[in-house]
Amino acid sequence: MSRLFFAGLLCCATIACGDSRSEAAGQAGSTVQVTDSAGVTNISLGRVEELSAPELEANLVFSTRNLGVELFWVGDALLLGSGGLALANTGSGEVLLFSGDGSPAGQVGGQGEGPGEFSEITTLLATDSGFLAYDARLARLNEFSENGEFLTSSPLSAQSAIVSLKPLARDAAGHMLAILGEQRYFLPEGMKRDTTPLLSFKDLETDPDTLGVLPATEWSYGGIPGGGFTRTEPAFGRDIIARGFRDRALIGDTDALSLSVHAADGSLTRRIRGSAGGWAVTAEEIGTWRAERLARRGPDAPDWFMDFVENAPYRETHPAFHSAVLGPDEMVWIGLVTRPGEETRRWLVLGPDGPPRGWLDLPAEASVLAIDADRFVLLQRDALDEEEVGLYRYDRGP
Repeated sequence: MSRLFFAGLLCCATIACGDSRSEAAGQAGSTVQVTDSAGVTNISLGRVEELSAPELEANLVFSTRNLGVELFWVGDALLLGSGGLALANTGSGEVLLFSGDGSPAGQVGGQGEGPGEFSEITTLLATDSGFLAYDARLARLNEFSENGEFLTSSPLSAQSAIVSLKPLARDAAGHMLAILGEQRYFLPEGMKRDTTPLLSFKDLETDPDTLGVLPATEWSYGGIPGGGFTRTEPAFGRDIIARGFRDRALIGDTDALSLSVHAADGSLTRRIRGSAGGWAVTAEEIGTWRAERLARRGPDAPDWFMDFVENAPYRETHPAFHSAVLGPDEMVWIGLVTRPGEETRRWLVLGPDGPPRGWLDLPAEASVLAIDADRFVLLQRDALDEEEVGLYRYDRGP
């Protein structure tokens, strides 16, 4: 599939024609417009912060901390069709399994290179029979049933075995969408926007096609005394959105609220557009950001690090939004931008039909790892970088 074909797929979603289902989102009271064009669902949100939608209530089902489960570098999470949870405990090379009520249901993997073992788990994807766990270092997909039985191992071809590969979606025919993880540019100083190709695998035995090149993480670089450089994400920097759910992938860029959903073969199925964030950064906000970075490093931060933080370049406007997550039937959660010092982040819950189902307020620094129709998985880290994962149920809304 060529890059031009991929660009054409993106362009076709911008034309609103055909079967139009223009909705005033009556139940949610917003002005969201939903139209169909040549099989692509187009969702226009307008100004996101002004949407009228109900507050949704979330209740904790269980947390790993309450269960006494120790985590080490959580890589991904997957809500299972049985009601349970699969959790990639990447630092331990294993996938932890929990039943719907939180009781431990076993673990799979372990450090090693044998069948069903892992060197570095980075991605979990659901399948009809269970789930896939991608090992980035060994460049292979291990498949398990939902109860943890090892089924198959599928290595990538030697030519395409790339450590930083991140699978996004895979269908029953074997098509897979993926991107590369962090690229590395070492520059003397300043900011650099990373890029990553969107790759299409027709199968795992042949090299992928490149569908396009996407803007990825933005980095700030600075020198270290004695040689070398340091790299960090700049204040209010931009980033890629690339999340998967079964045979669908959600792709976007926090520079503007424009998200697209693609099938595993690369075809476009949904486009979401809106207006959010983008406010000018104030002197107080950049001051707060710098103070938080220095406090995180502690009182023993070296002089070169303090100088780097104090003089690091930064974006003069906030991103359009913070992050987004894909769920079943192409439902999408969008996490809005927070200002420095704010304790909560607003999440807009869009249902499969397009209009918003409601809002959820969650801890600002927490990460939403997975969602479905009435559950979500939240990852939090404390001041000591100790991790806690919680499974929540939430009101589906109207």
